[in-house]
Order: sequence, then structure tokens, then C-alpha cells
Amino acid sequence: MTKVPRIEDYSSELREEMAKADGLATRAKEAEQRALTMRDRLQAGPSKEERAADAERAAKGEPLPDLNNQFNVALREFRALEDALKAQQAKVETVRRGAGGKMCDEVVRPLYKEAEKRLASVLSELYSIHSEIFWLKRGLLNQGLGTYGVFGLEPEFLGVPSGTSDFEQFLRR
Repeated sequence: MTKVPRIEDYSSELREEMAKADGLATRAKEAEQRALTMRDRLQAGPSKEERAADAERAAKGEPLPDLNNQFNVALREFRALEDALKAQQAKVETVRRGAGGKMCDEVVRPLYKEAEKRLASVLSELYSIHSEIFWLKRGLLNQGLGTYGVFGLEPEFLGVPSGTSDFEQFLRR
């Protein structure tokens, strides 16, 4: 049986774009975790150690860390990465569709044409045999004779070979 190649195996461009999307997804997940950690720190307030460190900084005249600003930066980074990921995923789908069309033209179409030729040949032979059996049976019945159990295999789904059956119409295409 012929297998259609995986689109990811066929298109190096698609693999590259998917790798970019995976990288952005990883970075977005990390940024989200940083933002959540900062949010939790803000809600919990400073720990004893952080308060002591803040007191030392204040005594030395150093500026205190701005946790609100750090949280806002982490949140903005996360949202920016989410937006970039959405844009990259759209690009992946565009590249996937383009590669799919190219793969159909270059790989699938030739395979289909070959299979179609083989199928047409087999179906034509099938129809020829069906017609032969049908007219043998019809010849007996037209004479008022029975079939006497000769015709065990009767593929009625192929229709009457009269030139207008669905099967004949299909073969003409």
C-alpha cells in the first residue's frame, strides 16, 4: 500500500516554522511562570528576609527593588510572547497549506495517476466479464429457459450492461 509522506517530513520550511513556534511556546510558558511568581510575591508581601534586605538597602541609600514594575514587565513579556506565538501558528498553517499543495503536485498526483490507470484497467476488465456473464444469462432467459443453478455469482450492483448504467457512465469518465 502506498503511503502519503508526513507533511513535516516533506517540507523543511514547515519544520523550521514549527520549531520557531515550539520555541515561542516554551518561552511564553516560562514568561507566564515568571509573571505568576511575581504576582504571588506581590500578593504575599515581602518575607522577613526581603524586609531585612530592604532595610539594609534603605540604610545605605540604595534604591529598593520595584516589584510592581518587575511584575508589569514580566506580564508584558508574557503577553507579547503569546501574541508572537499566535502569529507564528498562523504562519505555520499558511506554510502547511502551501507545502500540502506542493506535496500533492509533486508526490501524490503521480502516485494517484498510476493507481488510477491500474484501477481503470481492472474495472474495464471487470465490466467486460460482467457483460459476458450477463448476456449468457439473458440468452437463456430470453428463450424461456431457466438458469439451472449455473449463475451463482451475479454482481447486480454493476447494473445492466445497456450502455446507460451508472458503472458504464463511471467508466466513460
